[in-house]
Amino acid sequence: MIKILITGGTGFIGSHTCISLLEQKFQLVVVDSCINSDPLILDKLKIIMKSKGINNFNLKFYKGDIRDKVFLENIFLKESTTKERIEGVIHFAGLKSVNESVENPFLYWDNNVIGSFNLLKIMDKFECRTIVFSSSATIYGKNSKKSIMENFIINPINPYGHTKVAVE
Repeated sequence: MIKILITGGTGFIGSHTCISLLEQKFQLVVVDSCINSDPLILDKLKIIMKSKGINNFNLKFYKGDIRDKVFLENIFLKESTTKERIEGVIHFAGLKSVNESVENPFLYWDNNVIGSFNLLKIMDKFECRTIVFSSSATIYGKNSKKSIMENFIINPINPYGHTKVAVE
């Protein structure tokens, strides 16, 4: 069984991703500081999974901040002592308000970039080489087109967009 770490796993997108992966029998390790979410979502996940007829699933939750290297390293260390080690990461953790990023850009650089950097360093230490990163259309700046294509020019116009580009 494949074990995946999901950062920001109690947020909206993270929790829906958890449901999908649990339905496919993945083992999940969820990390979230819960500053933009609520750990009670885990109880709702259990209810949803039971409603789908899935009573047995493997999900571990660790409350903490990805900027804390010791916290992250302890998770990878603990999970590597079990039968399966963490094989990949889906990275949703991060602050996401454009307006707040303009008001407090250093908070966004610290949380989104330094947190991601710490995560990547710990992944490397534990030879975890697979990551899916949740980017944002804000990296393309203002665009008059209705559809955005990946080959568009990257031109963020706010600190939030800049932090997403820096991590990419």
